[in-house]
Amino acid sequence: MNAKTLLIGASLLLAAPSAVLAQSNDDCSGALAISGFNTFSFDNSAATASGVNDCNGLPVRRDLWYEWTAPVSDFIRFETCGTNTAFETRIAVYTANSSCGSLTLLDCAAANCGGNGLSRLAFNAVQGQSYLMRVGSRQTGGANSGAGQFVIGPDPCNPNQDDIFEDNDDCASAVPMGNGTTTNLWCSKTDPDWYSFCVGVGATASVDVLFPTAVGDIDVFSFDGCTGLSLGVGGSASDDENLLFDNTAGLTPLNVVMRVELWISDPDFDCNGYSMVIGGTGCSGGGGGVGTTYCAANTNSTGAIANMGGAGSDVAADNNLTLNTSNLPANSFAFYLAGQVQGFAANPGGSQGNLCLSGSIGRYVGPGQIQQANAAGTISLAIDLTQVPQPTGFVSAAAGDTWNFQAWYRDAIGGSATSNFTDGLSVTFQ
Repeated sequence: MNAKTLLIGASLLLAAPSAVLAQSNDDCSGALAISGFNTFSFDNSAATASGVNDCNGLPVRRDLWYEWTAPVSDFIRFETCGTNTAFETRIAVYTANSSCGSLTLLDCAAANCGGNGLSRLAFNAVQGQSYLMRVGSRQTGGANSGAGQFVIGPDPCNPNQDDIFEDNDDCASAVPMGNGTTTNLWCSKTDPDWYSFCVGVGATASVDVLFPTAVGDIDVFSFDGCTGLSLGVGGSASDDENLLFDNTAGLTPLNVVMRVELWISDPDFDCNGYSMVIGGTGCSGGGGGVGTTYCAANTNSTGAIANMGGAGSDVAADNNLTLNTSNLPANSFAFYLAGQVQGFAANPGGSQGNLCLSGSIGRYVGPGQIQQANAAGTISLAIDLTQVPQPTGFVSAAAGDTWNFQAWYRDAIGGSATSNFTDGLSVTFQ
């Protein structure tokens, strides 16, 4: 590079909101040396074209050249987007070679930040290596040039950036989810996130996708499987997304696959972080539920086996556990049992079912806790983990405890009233 290039020190860059650069860098051989992450000011009013037509076969008109040395190894963003630049720009970045006659283009961009005509690109930089930055006008004419700014900094949409669920980039890799709040998630235009969960019969589940700003518009789409059709539940507004999955009239559990992505046509951002809040999901036998079923249940008057399921969180401090039961006789009365010891007793007290608990057994028979199954044969109860009933009073479920739950319900055999039991659900709390 030209020995007379001007090095703008890091102290100067940090001392002012933008570094104003002398405009003697009209061609590659006069590239000005710059350093650090900052906003740099320029004025290409008097600049001429360099004759290098290698940005998609088009020239960077009235171009200015800079040599920048990477302070870290990272994906770097070079852009005029979001700056005080009043004309359409074209930018490019090259590896810095000893001869400007041998340039290796890494990337270029023109007017790709939306309707304002400003430009953004990103490239993978290596610490200590130098790169040629080229900035200029997209259009010809004096009105299409003037004072402007460009920014060099770490790329917030680093394609190597992952969250805890990666790589859930396609439907086949969808992550099973239960109820609760998950933070520090991330997606981009090229890196969508896929999740799956189950909505029980008679249940309504909700999903909220919350992101810090409407700039970087995240959208959500749902499907009934990887080869299935859209469920018609999704969000495409430029603000937080809320989805409701209504299975109150369903006869079978609803298995949902959900895609979270950044709107492909967002003019300003390529990625965004988000949090996800899920409630009301969980089906017996899996699908993102809480707990493990155990103990064989007998068939009831419907010819089916009544099943237990849990939804919410197995973290005791969250106090977020809902017990779900399906395949009950329609309109039958039922309540839940709780104990820390598993057991097996066939037909206790003349019941048609099996009791799957032993030792101290508590009953959820307080106000509002005795349930009546709906027409689909389901009940559910959100329980308070600080008020688990036991024969001697209420106790709290703590991390490390295992609690077992079961439902007792009214049944009828041959027209005669009797009772029955579901299978058991075991939850070990964290």
